[in-house]
Amino acid sequence: MHRLLPALTLSGLLFFSLLLLPQQADAQIAMSPRGSVSQTIDGTTIDIEYSRPRLRGRTGMFGGPIWWGHIWTPGADWATTIEVNNDFTLSGTEIPAGKYSIWMVVTEEGDWEVIIDPEWKQFHLPEPEKNGDEITFWITPNREGPMTETLTFQFVDNTNSGTTLRLRFEDHEVHMPIEVPSRLQMFVTEEEVAPYVGTYKTQVNEYLRTPVAFEYDMNIWFEEDQLRFNMQLSADDPNFMFQTGILPLPQAEGIFYLSFLENGEVFQTLEDMVEFVYDDSGAVSGFELRAEDDTLWMVGTRQ
Repeated sequence: MHRLLPALTLSGLLFFSLLLLPQQADAQIAMSPRGSVSQTIDGTTIDIEYSRPRLRGRTGMFGGPIWWGHIWTPGADWATTIEVNNDFTLSGTEIPAGKYSIWMVVTEEGDWEVIIDPEWKQFHLPEPEKNGDEITFWITPNREGPMTETLTFQFVDNTNSGTTLRLRFEDHEVHMPIEVPSRLQMFVTEEEVAPYVGTYKTQVNEYLRTPVAFEYDMNIWFEEDQLRFNMQLSADDPNFMFQTGILPLPQAEGIFYLSFLENGEVFQTLEDMVEFVYDDSGAVSGFELRAEDDTLWMVGTRQ
């Protein structure tokens, strides 16, 4: 009896150790903790989820643990994923909206192949085999980038129509430009905007940008495939907003948002909204301009 007790005790300990193993694993510190980064450009949201390996004193990761010529997910453990809610282009390659895993074939010299796989829930080993559903393209890495301890994805060089996804790890970095579809209608036809063209007696109310109320005649006209407003911020400074490069861009029938222009391109869309109003016959009789906080800023009556 006494000889069996140690064996039974060991068996019991092993049983309870197996029961506790998942809880212990959950409490461990991950060697490559999960991370994420997100960017929204003109209504298109791009989400990256990835594991973040660290150098921890190691050197020669590329060509070492990250084998030359083999398929590698830029991260560790579960494959790095990219999810986008609209069709987009990545490094000039068209990709439908959806969620994908990201893989790369890294080489000591020359370009790297990037593989975008619609099968996004994959572990990094064994290396996945191509089945023809993947989207592939090539990128040129920078092998003399700044030393980076932890693998990092970032969105850089954001514009009104795109961004750049940058990956850095050790002394390697890659840049993958992203372009998204624009919701802005930059150009209109003369027929489309004909109902709005005219002169409007405009009451400008007291507001943060116009501390003194005043009136003026706002002219609205068609020029170079765009609708133009001569908007003012004070009685003594005519056409201020027009001269500084602000343009109304259509969002829906009779609704325009104000946007800043620079070198002929939109670089910021404001929340200030111009909405035309109609009389009983369906003709445009005036407009209301509401600021981003929904304050009624200007009211125009057609002359």
